[in-house]
Amino acid sequence: MSEYISQDKVLKTQILYVHYGENWIRGSEVVLLDLLKSAKENNYTPVLWCNSDVLAKEATDLGVEVIKDNFVCLGYWTLPRWNFLQFFKLLLKAKKIIKMYKISLVHCNNGAPCQWMVPICKFSGTPLLLHLHARYMYRDRLTLLFHGADSIIGVSQSVTKIFKHNEFSNQQVDVIYNGVDPKRVLCPTPRNIRAELSATKADFVILYMGSLIPRKLVHQLLYAVDKLKNDYQIKLAIVGSGGEKNKLTQLIDELSLHSQIKLLSASDNVAEIYSSNADCFISVPSEEVFGLTLAEASIAKLPIITSNINGIDEIYTDNKNALLVSPNNTNALINAIKSLIEKPLLRKKLAENAQEHIVKNFSSDQQFMAFNLAYQTLLKGKTKHSVITCIILHIKILLKALLTKALVTPFNRAYKHLILKFSWRNSHD
Repeated sequence: MSEYISQDKVLKTQILYVHYGENWIRGSEVVLLDLLKSAKENNYTPVLWCNSDVLAKEATDLGVEVIKDNFVCLGYWTLPRWNFLQFFKLLLKAKKIIKMYKISLVHCNNGAPCQWMVPICKFSGTPLLLHLHARYMYRDRLTLLFHGADSIIGVSQSVTKIFKHNEFSNQQVDVIYNGVDPKRVLCPTPRNIRAELSATKADFVILYMGSLIPRKLVHQLLYAVDKLKNDYQIKLAIVGSGGEKNKLTQLIDELSLHSQIKLLSASDNVAEIYSSNADCFISVPSEEVFGLTLAEASIAKLPIITSNINGIDEIYTDNKNALLVSPNNTNALINAIKSLIEKPLLRKKLAENAQEHIVKNFSSDQQFMAFNLAYQTLLKGKTKHSVITCIILHIKILLKALLTKALVTPFNRAYKHLILKFSWRNSHD
């Protein structure tokens, strides 16, 4: 990876993609890699600035110029919270990158980079598109300077509908749903998941693939299998990694589910798993803004059971292309699994409807067509606010939020609200 692009290289429209995340490839990283690939194919020259070794390697393999750095935010929940020196270095680096690469547009692939990119984009007159893959709390939206973005795009309505009335009246706010690339999902040489589970032809095999984190509620699958194991021949493959792995292993021991459930390591080759010989795909999270793994499983023609929550309910319709159940409702999950086991025609209908629905409405080509329109709109316009105007706007919104609360509460409660606004923890709306 070179630090800066060679000057003799023929330049197309240069877009700087900035991503601040963990050292992994998951939902937002998958979407970003698809955007980088599409940008290269559509007369743009993408440049990636990120803090992840894994993402940097994947992007480099696509032929994208990559700059890797140590990212920090001020006053945010990521640590360290007050590294002013590194933050100042990021400001200078952002200015240098925009100048050296002749960047025409900045695409922040999540909220955090907005904090140091907004001032520099305003200073340089470079339009900034903010792409949100999660719900951000109001104080986070203030802290990360979302108000300085020229365009804000969420991956679903559930991301943008939490915005307060007229909060972003000076920006264009849109939704562009994630796209799914069938090449990432379909594989001519799939894994034999049934063999890995020692499953017979009579066994009903459930697949879960994704992060092993609390909000995914993977333990609900274990409880469901435990309740069903005496009446049905059932197997469960859990593919993934995360902080809940040890707890899940312990629960498997407690419920004596070793013959029914197997934990499999996360794999870079997800296509061979999606294309495997499982009977259905289940993920019942308590919170999700889109559900990329669900859409990918649908491309592989796996019938889906998932949660009837905001975000997912924009993608799937109950009993039409998936079975939707309430999260943390084991009985509802058990009944849905029973329906799939006992009704093979229902499985077939759901799988076919979902595959057709996802292919038609959530393709990676459609996703980039929408982003291309957003890019061209920004490139043809001008940034709406100068640095000073942006600062004034931000102070105005902050004071309005605090004063409105103070007017309707006693002073001591207003003070507590002020403290809450500036207390930082690892969470989003």
